[in-house]
Amino acid sequence: MAKLPDGFSLQALPIETALSEGRTEDAKTAIIEVLLAGKADRVVQRIAAEMIRPPKRSRGRQRANTRHWFDIGEQFHWLRLDGVKYEDALRQLSEKFGYSETHVRKAIAEFDAAKEASDREHCE
Repeated sequence: MAKLPDGFSLQALPIETALSEGRTEDAKTAIIEVLLAGKADRVVQRIAAEMIRPPKRSRGRQRANTRHWFDIGEQFHWLRLDGVKYEDALRQLSEKFGYSETHVRKAIAEFDAAKEASDREHCE
């Protein structure tokens, strides 16, 4: 039988599920039950420690989304479906929104990443 990955824990699954769903109190209750039983594995202990003292945020300014990323991405794909060449679509959107082509490329990349994440979420 293959060894399970180090970060895998059956005890932690319901706790992580509760945290991802925003049910913090349910997660705390589950952690307390496992800790009081004296059977908490390393993953549950790490989650408990992070709830007591959350990890520090990374330094520096947090990256912001590119301005108008949704509108630019959506219109770019409409133009491409209408048969407009890639470079022409970039130029048109750059002129329309008043941003550089680099900004438009970044906006399209953000749109594509968000769409892919959304599609994956709906498929699961």
